[in-house]
Amino acid sequence: MHKKLLFASLLSSSLLLAGLSNYFKDAPNKGSNHHIRNIDFIYMLNLDQRPEKYEASLKQLEPYGIHPYRFSAVNGWELSFEAIQDVGLKYKKGMQREIMGTSYLPEDEGRPKHSLVNQEGVTYFCHCMARGPIGICLSHLSILADAVKSGYQTIWVMEDDIQVIKDPRLMSELVAKLDDQVGEKGWDVLFTDRDTKNQRGEYVPCAAYAIRPNYKPRNPVIFQQKRNISQEFRQVGSRYGAYSMIVRRSGMEKILNFFLKYKIFFPYDMDYYAAPGIKVFTVREDVVSTLSKAISDNGGPNYLNKKKT
Repeated sequence: MHKKLLFASLLSSSLLLAGLSNYFKDAPNKGSNHHIRNIDFIYMLNLDQRPEKYEASLKQLEPYGIHPYRFSAVNGWELSFEAIQDVGLKYKKGMQREIMGTSYLPEDEGRPKHSLVNQEGVTYFCHCMARGPIGICLSHLSILADAVKSGYQTIWVMEDDIQVIKDPRLMSELVAKLDDQVGEKGWDVLFTDRDTKNQRGEYVPCAAYAIRPNYKPRNPVIFQQKRNISQEFRQVGSRYGAYSMIVRRSGMEKILNFFLKYKIFFPYDMDYYAAPGIKVFTVREDVVSTLSKAISDNGGPNYLNKKKT
């Protein structure tokens, strides 16, 4: 069997055995126009309850002939209690204690309970993590699993709150340039902007690792790394924001394997870069970034109030 097919088969088997993957969503009815040069497939995750966000993003991309596949995102607010317990970090003896966390227990009727992470058998997420980000994480992982299964080598994953700064077709050329500069196997993730931004449009850099109860990186100093490698790119050890990222197959594998082993504890953009050996790069000049003051359902199902606004 071909090496790539063998890996996909083994990964698919591991996904089936993992409780986390039981809540991955499929990507049906994919067309043939969701790609550009050097990028095999372009996804955009979008809640079914937020078609207006998808349409607003499409309007920015259509002038450039870019047509992302709409991936129906996992809605964290609709996840069952059973699902939340399966996908989160279940505390076991020997894990790091005395970290603040949040749990969702049947007796609390879906309300978050904030406490120290120290009760065996209880599923925890990071302190104050709402259910919305759980769905976002599952959505990103679902996309990566679909891409591996589909045999894609390079994908572009967008969320539905992007802002197009420059011609996004530039990313085709930039992927080729990064290949030339560090080698095709020298990178896993390329972000299409320098850093995420706050609601004022100011950059919000990241230079740290958030502590997990069940995982300790060999060298936490690597998360502080930030170095320019050329006029176009810089390499970073960590960064926030997952709204527009190009992911190589090696990156898909590393991120999936990390979450399958350690489960969800932090929001996706605070955890993917902890995957062992992952090589993350950003452009130095923004091409596609995030929309300041974008509508969000992370902290609550605000789509329920749409008719009232």
